[in-house]
Amino acid sequence: MIDKTLAILAGGKSSRMNYNNKALLLYKEKTFIENIINAGNSFIEKIIIANNIDEYNKFNFKIYKDIFLDKGPLGGIHSALKNAISDKVLCIACDMPLISSETLNIIGSIKDDYEVLIPRINGRLQPMCAIYSKSLIPKIEKALINGEYKLQKFILTTNYKIIDNNYYSNLKEDYFSNINTRKEYEMLEEI
Repeated sequence: MIDKTLAILAGGKSSRMNYNNKALLLYKEKTFIENIINAGNSFIEKIIIANNIDEYNKFNFKIYKDIFLDKGPLGGIHSALKNAISDKVLCIACDMPLISSETLNIIGSIKDDYEVLIPRINGRLQPMCAIYSKSLIPKIEKALINGEYKLQKFILTTNYKIIDNNYYSNLKEDYFSNINTRKEYEMLEEI
């Protein structure tokens, strides 16, 4: 069992998907969020961060709203950290249906000193599938109050550690695919 919380961030507006809730889109007869829930079975706690709580009641997990509304992913990460039982929280976007349990277990099992543990896949940072520490709460609150919502810019101000797929070969690029548009969804259905 991994002694961290898995927080699924499902508070976005899905504007590039014609406002269809991406978390509830189907892939292989399961919703995106169900695929992520199944991949995260090794974590001691799973929570959902969403502003439409009623849509997620059927999953029988604790659901929390953003405390700072309409602040993007940083606002969702803040809510996850405030509400998680564990000190470290793997925050993952709800639109990553290809994520595997092996991938989440690799990320979740790394023991090290960091405020953020972030995968780098083929040179690109993956802040929407990364571990954040509760110690960041005051710093995130300050950023949100000051209107500084850019997640990657925020991460660069922290004690962050990168895990690179050149070293962890089981971290495959496809697993980190975000499905943001109707076209990307159609391409996913062809896989």
